[in-house]
Amino acid sequence: MDLLSGQRFEAPDKGFVGHRDILTRSAARYFFVAPHLRGSVLDIGCGRGYGLEVIQTTGLVAVGVDVSPDFLRDARTRSATAPLVNASGDRLPFSSGSFDSIISFDVIEHIDDDQGFLGEIKRLAREDAFIAISTPNRLVSSGKQNTPLDRFHVREYCSDELCSLLAGTFSSVTIFGQSEKASGNGTRTVLSRLIDRIPIRWKYLLPAYIQDLFSITMRPPLKLQEIQFEQEGLQTAHTYVALCRR
Repeated sequence: MDLLSGQRFEAPDKGFVGHRDILTRSAARYFFVAPHLRGSVLDIGCGRGYGLEVIQTTGLVAVGVDVSPDFLRDARTRSATAPLVNASGDRLPFSSGSFDSIISFDVIEHIDDDQGFLGEIKRLAREDAFIAISTPNRLVSSGKQNTPLDRFHVREYCSDELCSLLAGTFSSVTIFGQSEKASGNGTRTVLSRLIDRIPIRWKYLLPAYIQDLFSITMRPPLKLQEIQFEQEGLQTAHTYVALCRR
């Protein structure tokens, strides 16, 4: 992949120091939903397989799906026993009613037909299956812009939009906001607030991977215990995590 295009960095990579905190946030989402997982598990958009490692700690083995063969090659080195499938999230090669649990983190914003994508998830889910979907908060990632500032995203959602979309497909929907709480000395929170005051559009003047490098030089390492998932304050959460039932 072309380094300057930024595509190499679209999925978090432990080999890139700038993804330090992104990887922690991603792992936190998997740990958050892990207690709900049961039976056969599908991870749509598994990337380099870091989430598959978390799922394995529950004693379950998930099927990993990703559109990138390169990411799946990385995933194979981490989850040798997990079935891995190269496919697009909106065209999944599985029989209807194949899974008891389905995870799709930070995928829906990349899909042209979001309703069709959710319909595909519903098709694959068994009765009363658990479904977890995450996506960035548009108000944080793109501000008041309807068109995402991230060039890899087709669309983004505020909490009301996401809830309405998911409720049209699933029987129950509960949305949590993912954010960081203050650490012991509050250093991370103070620095984060200073960085967050930078106008969103200015942040996109630099490639994302350069922003990530700047971010980790200005903030102490993020810890899993500093990450929280709450139903209040959704407007300021950087990511939404929706827990759904078929």
